[in-house]
Amino acid sequence: MGLLDSLFGGLESSSKLTPQESFAGILLGASGCDGHIADDEVSGLVTCLIRMKLYQRYDGRQYGKTLNKLHGFMKKKGVDALIDACTETLPQELRKAAFANACDIVLADGVVEQDEKVFMERLRDKLQLDPKVAKTIAEVMVIKNKG
Repeated sequence: MGLLDSLFGGLESSSKLTPQESFAGILLGASGCDGHIADDEVSGLVTCLIRMKLYQRYDGRQYGKTLNKLHGFMKKKGVDALIDACTETLPQELRKAAFANACDIVLADGVVEQDEKVFMERLRDKLQLDPKVAKTIAEVMVIKNKG
């Protein structure tokens, strides 16, 4: 790690992500996996985080700091590297919830692009979710987003 890396932060290999950072990073990756982050996706991401017990002690400053850190890492190293870092530290009990919410974000704009399909399959693999379970989760999210 270089001098500037230590001064300007980011996700370095020596820093372990918190469960909150890991979960938010997966959702941010879902938002940006097609090369742009739509307003609907950001809205869904923020709404999801605010509703979760995992973030009950977070205030606006902490949300901003976490999302800025994760966004900076994603811009610097890409979505795949962000997902790799996040899935390594995401607790097992949050994996299905992360996948479900990532599906929800991908579906937010009503169109699922090829990049998003590839992302979701890679995420399923990195989270080590059974394909049948992941398919059921995706089907429920499609139903949820039809209205």
